[in-house]
Parts: sequence; C-alpha cells; structure tokens
Amino acid sequence: MITVNYFGNIAEAAQSDSEILDQKSLDLGELLDLLDSKYDIRKFQFQVAVNRKIVSKQQTLSISEDDEVALLPPFAGG
Repeated sequence: MITVNYFGNIAEAAQSDSEILDQKSLDLGELLDLLDSKYDIRKFQFQVAVNRKIVSKQQTLSISEDDEVALLPPFAGG
C-alpha cells in the first residue's frame, strides 16, 4: 500500500491529511492522475516528495508498496 500525505490546500480538498492507497505500484504520473481525478489537485501549485526527497512531477519514477508520497505547498522565504 502507498501512503500519501497531504498539506495545505490539497489537504483541504481531500478533507484529510493522509490516505493509504491500495496499490502495489504505479508510476508518479499515474498516481498524480489518480489523485487529480479524486481531488482536482492540478489546480493547486505543489511539490512532490517521495520518501522525504523532493522530486519533479514530470520525473519518471516508480512508486511501490511501502513508499510514502507527500504533496507539499510551495515553499517561500529564506
């Protein structure tokens, strides 16, 4: 199962701060498409972290069982 953690506007849209998906594996694009169909996430600006490492949303990356994905609001400041 894949754990997805939501923050900011996406957490509000999902009405939750986390979700466990009953998926063995997906690529990152498939995961984002699935979440977009559920919560319309693409209307928000966000970054993606996989296992606590920021990755590009366009990156070809396999998400497997026991991976943790976080959808993070944009960071600002310094």
